[in-house]
Amino acid sequence: MTRRWRRVLLTVAAVLAVAATVGAVAVHKMTTGKLDHGTVFTQTSGQLAVKPGELFSIEVFAYREAGDNWTMATPAPDPAVAQSTGDEYVDNFGIKDLPGLGGTGALGTGGHYYFTFRAQTPGRTTITLHVGFRDHEGMSFSGGPDQTKRQFTIDVR
Repeated sequence: MTRRWRRVLLTVAAVLAVAATVGAVAVHKMTTGKLDHGTVFTQTSGQLAVKPGELFSIEVFAYREAGDNWTMATPAPDPAVAQSTGDEYVDNFGIKDLPGLGGTGALGTGGHYYFTFRAQTPGRTTITLHVGFRDHEGMSFSGGPDQTKRQFTIDVR
């Protein structure tokens, strides 16, 4: 093999390595979100126990592309017990969604909302999350119509 071909192959290999690295970083950023979620509780949790100062999130699945936008319902949780630090939506897109790697290949299959809080002083409060679109359209998630509203009791001890 001539020197010229070696250089060409090394250049192609270097370009592919850089492209793979940039792609991996982009997928990671798209699927992890910007907020620190702390301890994550799933959408089926009902009663949550946390310690004062602990950062925690409630995670709910959604098809945002279909209009599922989860919000915190009123009344808001008692800020003396659990202070909201933000919320965000994170897409499911990732390596695990690709065919051949255990995924379905159905990209755009939804994602997760994370409602993040910092536990404050000992006490008890309620957090209610709601997805109005499904109620408005008379639709439901696979768990039934009650799944359009999720209520969590937070015990800070």
